[in-house]
Amino acid sequence: MLAAALKWTGDSSARCRCSLARAGWRRLPMIPHGPGARAMRAGPHSKQSRKVQAMNRKVSVCAGMMAAVVAFSASAEETAGGQSSSAASSASGAASVDWPGVARELSAPPLVAAAEQPVSHSSAVGAPAGSASVSGAVNPVAPSNGASSTPAVPATTDAVGDASRLAAKPVASTVDAVVGGEVSASAPEEGSAEAKAETDANEVHIPFSLTLVPGLSTSGFHTGNVVNNVSIGLVATHAKRVDGLAMSLAGNWVGEGGLSGAQLAVGANVARGPVTGAQFSVGANVAGADLLGLQSSVGVNVVRGNAEGAQLAVGGNIASGEVNGTQMAVAVNVAGKSLLGAQLGVGANVSGGPVRGFQAAVGANIATGRVHGLQASAGLNVAGQMTGLQMSSGVSYVRNLSGAQLSIINVGGEVDGAQVGIVNIASNVTGAQVGLLNVARELDGEAVGLLSFVGGGQAHVQAWASDVALTNVGVKLGGRHIYSLFTVGYSPSIDEDRRRYVIGAGLGGHIPAGRFFFDVDVVSSTLHTKRLFDDTNHVLGQLRLTAGWQVARHFAVFGGVSANTLVTWDDSDPWKELGIGPQWRHVADDGRTTVRMWPGLLAGVQI
Repeated sequence: MLAAALKWTGDSSARCRCSLARAGWRRLPMIPHGPGARAMRAGPHSKQSRKVQAMNRKVSVCAGMMAAVVAFSASAEETAGGQSSSAASSASGAASVDWPGVARELSAPPLVAAAEQPVSHSSAVGAPAGSASVSGAVNPVAPSNGASSTPAVPATTDAVGDASRLAAKPVASTVDAVVGGEVSASAPEEGSAEAKAETDANEVHIPFSLTLVPGLSTSGFHTGNVVNNVSIGLVATHAKRVDGLAMSLAGNWVGEGGLSGAQLAVGANVARGPVTGAQFSVGANVAGADLLGLQSSVGVNVVRGNAEGAQLAVGGNIASGEVNGTQMAVAVNVAGKSLLGAQLGVGANVSGGPVRGFQAAVGANIATGRVHGLQASAGLNVAGQMTGLQMSSGVSYVRNLSGAQLSIINVGGEVDGAQVGIVNIASNVTGAQVGLLNVARELDGEAVGLLSFVGGGQAHVQAWASDVALTNVGVKLGGRHIYSLFTVGYSPSIDEDRRRYVIGAGLGGHIPAGRFFFDVDVVSSTLHTKRLFDDTNHVLGQLRLTAGWQVARHFAVFGGVSANTLVTWDDSDPWKELGIGPQWRHVADDGRTTVRMWPGLLAGVQI
């Protein structure tokens, strides 16, 4: 209908032009409407005409590029199809007959030996070209005169019997191959090698590919079996494998063949197979299998296998398998299995297995397996087992430690080494605890701190009398040889002696000798006259040497001597009533500071 309408319109226009010519009318040029018409009326050299011409040239160039890419895609698709067809025809050529007059030998069936097949030759007169009659073996095609030929090798009864006996044999469970007339089972490796060879045969190698969008490229419309050396895309690229370079703005996609080279993208790089080389992106890098090389991204790097090399990201690095190299990120580093190397992060470092190397983070370091090396953080360190050092300005935790913990708070299970911090807590310690608070269920070593509650150490209450205060009570806490001492004393007002209070703390050493023991300690105290916690300008220092006898398991007596030094300042009371025996006195600072020294005695009991 549309063609008839166009024909009628053309005939009508011709009749109209003939009528106008007979009437003497001159043919007028047809000027279209719109901006183009105004440009034509203005002349070819006007500004508006030049703009229209420039726009037309740009449209023509873009259209030409699109047409060229489409043509390349179509030609590449035809080439790939031709290669596949030729490969298929060459693969099946041994089992086809071209035309009558040409006989081809067919391969023997997979489970039947060639030597045992009954062979007969027959022909079909008038058979179409490319066909043949086959009956148990290949039959030669009849001669051109159309007469039937006699079989060259007639089928005998023995041949039929052999074929039936062969058919009665059990079929092998594996793939069988005909070798020298005998049936033999092929190895699974041969099958996998054949499958790999078939996969490689289906690949199309195109060295250079230019892509506008996936599916519209010089490699064709279907790029699932394409192997590129250089692939450049405006939006994105796609190939089965890249052995070289892939670049695009949005992303690069590589199939199971993997990447051997480099991917560069503003968006994301994705390889479903292994990656040997480098991936650089702003968004994300993903390797579907193992990585051997480098991943660098502002966003995230992901390896769904083992990573050997380096992962550098602002966001995070994640490897589901083992990591042999370095992970550096601002946010988080994750090794799904073991780590051999280093993890450096501002946020957190996580290893799902053992670590040989070090983890350093501002936030947290976590390793579920044994760590051979160093964990350093400002926040938290966690390890299942540790051989090395944990350092933190926060908390360090380990179940089994062979090394040291240096943190504000150290928490461990079995510790063979040292814990140094403000608070040290462990189940069993073979070594030392140094801190303000030390807690251990069993300690085979030393605990040095203000408060030490350790099994196998010292936890005693003492009561004694001395020349400074008639009544003194103290608590003695510590390890086997080092202890801390907290004391408080009181003396009532007797004759000219005033009432006084004494409060102090000290550190000492304990030397056991069977049922006897010797203690040497240094104690610092303050003196008060009215109330215990009044301000005072008097400080008493004592060096004490005592000896004790363990009368019973929980009861001992002790006694000893002390060297006392009293310092008073700001013209305060010199406490002249204190002291026995000879004394040494020194006045300094124009009489405002007085120093007195004298010997002392003490005796008491220990529970």
